[in-house]
Order: sequence, then C-alpha cells, then structure tokens
Amino acid sequence: MVSLVRIENRGQLIYMLSEAAELEHGIMCCYLYCAFSMKRDVAEGVTEEQLKSIQGWRKTIMEIAVEEMLHMCLACNLLTAVGGAAHLRRSNLPSSPRAYPPSFRLALAPFCRESLATFVYIERPLDLVEADEKASGLSAHPLQTRLSDIFSNARDYRSQGQLYLGIEDGLGYLSQKYGEDKLFLGPPDSQITGSHFDLPDLIQVTDLASAGQALQGIIKQGEGARGVTADSHYGKFVAIQEEYEEILKEDPNFEPGRPVIYNPYSMLPGDISDETTINLLEDSLSIDVSNLFDGCYELMMQMLGRLFLHGGESQEELTKLADITVKLMFGVIGPLGEALTTLPAGASYPGMKAGASFRFSRDINTPPNQVAAWELFIERLKELSAYTGFLQSHEVVSTVLGRVRRSLSQCADQLDSVRQQS
Repeated sequence: MVSLVRIENRGQLIYMLSEAAELEHGIMCCYLYCAFSMKRDVAEGVTEEQLKSIQGWRKTIMEIAVEEMLHMCLACNLLTAVGGAAHLRRSNLPSSPRAYPPSFRLALAPFCRESLATFVYIERPLDLVEADEKASGLSAHPLQTRLSDIFSNARDYRSQGQLYLGIEDGLGYLSQKYGEDKLFLGPPDSQITGSHFDLPDLIQVTDLASAGQALQGIIKQGEGARGVTADSHYGKFVAIQEEYEEILKEDPNFEPGRPVIYNPYSMLPGDISDETTINLLEDSLSIDVSNLFDGCYELMMQMLGRLFLHGGESQEELTKLADITVKLMFGVIGPLGEALTTLPAGASYPGMKAGASFRFSRDINTPPNQVAAWELFIERLKELSAYTGFLQSHEVVSTVLGRVRRSLSQCADQLDSVRQQS
C-alpha cells in the first residue's frame, strides 16, 4: 500500500501544493547546475566519441530541467485554481534537513556518478518506492489516532509520486466536501498556459478533470508513474547512468564533468545556518559573475511571478513578458551558469572551479502593481546590463559577457517599447 499525504481541508491542500512547487523549483536548479558543469570540448581531456556522449547527456538533462519548470508552473496553476497564490520561493541550496522529508536532500553538485545516483533516486517510480517501503517495514500506512493538523499537514511522503497522488486524492475528497465549483474558485486568468510558452502540457486548471490531467502529466512524465518507461525522467537518468558505466569500463579515467565545487556562494545566504554545507568563492571575478548570475536569476523569477499575478496587462504585454523570461533563461542564465564553471573557485580550492548558486535574496516577491512591476523590470535589466559591462573587460569571459550584456539591454528595450505603446 502506498503511503499517501492526507489532505482534509483547503489549507492543507495549499500547503502541500506550495511544497510541491518548491521541490520542483529546487530540483530544477540541481539539474541545471549539473548540466552547466559538463565538459564542452575535447581540449578538456575527453575524446571525440566521449564528447558526443556528454553532449547527449547534457541535452537530456537540460530538457528534464525544462520539464521540472513545467511541473512547477502546473503546481502554481493548481494553487491559484484552489484559491492559493503561485509559489515561486524556495530555500537556498543545499536544503535544510528539516525543509523536506528525508528522501529529499537537495544540493548543488557537478555531474558525477554520485549526482546521477541522487537523480535516479529522486525520480524513482512508485514500484521501487513501494519495494523500499516493504523492505524497511514502512509499507503499511500508520493509523491516525488524532485529528490531522488543521494548520498544514504531516509530510509523510517518501517520493514526489506519493506527494502528487496524495494531492490528487485530496482534490477528489475536497471536491465532494466543498463542491467542485467552490473548490476551484480561483480566477483562471491568474494562470499561465502553453499560449505563453512553448509548453503544450502547461494547461489551465478550472475543475477536477483538468486538475487530474495536470497531475497525471507530472506523474507520468517524471514523478511517480508505475514501472520504468524510457521517456520518463527516471528512465532517462538510468540510461545516462548505464552509458556512463560502459564508458568507464573502457576508460577508468573518464571525467565528463569539470572539477566544480559543491554549493558555491559569493556570500553566506541568510537562511543557511550551517556554513560547513557551502563553499564560499574567493576569486574576485568569480564572485562578481556569481552575483550577476544571482541577480539575473532572481529577476527572471520575478517576471515569471508577474505572469501569474498579471492584472491590467494586455495579451501583447503578457506575450512579451513571457518571451523575455525565456530569453533570460537561455540567453543569460545558461551562458553565465556555464561560464562560472570555467572560473577558479579561489585559493582554498586549488584546481577547482566555481559554479552558480541560484541564490535568492530576502524578498523575491513581484510587485502587485503593474506600473511598479514593469518599472522595476526595466530598471533592473538596465542595471544588470551596465554591471555586465563593468566585468566585460576581463578577457577570460569577455565574449560571454558581451553576449549577455546585449541580451539584457535588448530585453530592457523591448519591455520599454511595449510599455510605451500600451
């Protein structure tokens, strides 16, 4: 018997959907960090044939990361549909042992056998979860001898599949308890769909049927389907793992990932109390580029938040905002994240490279007022472009930073142009 999350009221449902969105967000960052760290040239000590494998693995992991973003957005659509708010916050990584159930220890790790094993474990199908529970004596769901938590919910799930099945069960129960119309009372316009992004599976949730469709899309694609399918996240990671092991048999010295440190930060985040779990960057250029990355990533998430909050924007404005969010991901975040893995971490880490921390500041909330939000976005894009220009004089990253600066400047101009036309 699968252990399910027990949901008996709307507050519990909103709490668990928020946790689901947060997990998807954190896992996405772990996958991106891993992909950024992978070697890109034979000059890095791999053969042409090995490089082809690495390129294929990187492409697959990037595709999975995009699907995790899709899952996060679907969780946010579900949240807004039942009266909650889109949840784009998350704790800085590595996650606290108290942040999630024991099965989830999220950390920023480079591509290696250990990180692959972690990804395989996170994405394991229900059959394997049930087998693990049976082997450890946890297969029977414990009897409840007290009222459930009126404030949130006991997080007794051991996989994302169990979490989503519990949410699905809770939606069915609450549809009967409140009535379907009263459960799905959120404004549909406060959701984002495939019309905003090239993600056809990003659907609008308006009732129990569409909610079930959204959840099943998440479960079958990555988190919780029964059995192993080649196109699931689990199946894809296992395929990478098997190919990796075959190459190691032929070449025990094969290193597909750059020597990137774990959990790098330019400064200690306020929500991480144990300094032993992170590595503080010491190289001045790496610190500056890391700060630039974090500023761009935070702004991108604020723009995504505005797409959920939108009120007053025309369809043209929403389309442009979505386009720029995508442009920031692939034209700014990706290049900066990869560039960081070529820069030194500092004197305390001889031979080791830096990496992106995906650090969030204290408040990443999007302004609820349209005028204020758009003014903030344009202002920050211009500031980040200017900051990139200051760093561009460093020859080692001048080419990458030149492209990033142009992308940021173009995004600012495009937003400003749309705003003036409206």
